[in-house]
Amino acid sequence: MADVSILDVSLGSYDSLTTSAIVASAATGTIPCSSGRDARLAVLVKNADDESVKFTVKAPATGGGVRASLGDLAVTIAAGDEALIPLYDTARFKVIADNDIDFTLTDAADGALDASELDNVTIVAMQL
Repeated sequence: MADVSILDVSLGSYDSLTTSAIVASAATGTIPCSSGRDARLAVLVKNADDESVKFTVKAPATGGGVRASLGDLAVTIAAGDEALIPLYDTARFKVIADNDIDFTLTDAADGALDASELDNVTIVAMQL
């Protein structure tokens, strides 16, 4: 994905990700997730912008796991801050058909971010 950098350290494997490989995010995107079983995943969202942003992990309305009824998870990240968000409950967020987890990025009031604001937000997903 061009909008999420992936770091896979599952099964005790080693992976590295250089700073130059971490790309700017998009307003909506997907995070690939392991298939077949509930996976342990953590997402690092860094907000280098001068305004807060909201990172929302979407629970699928249809085609989701058994815990999708728990709904979305929204985390507001202050300007210049970062958040490490554990998604150990991928059965809540994963779309079963494609094993992806969908997310959105908005401002703190759920408004759209412009291109320059998105350029200041990076997302790294860590498959644990």
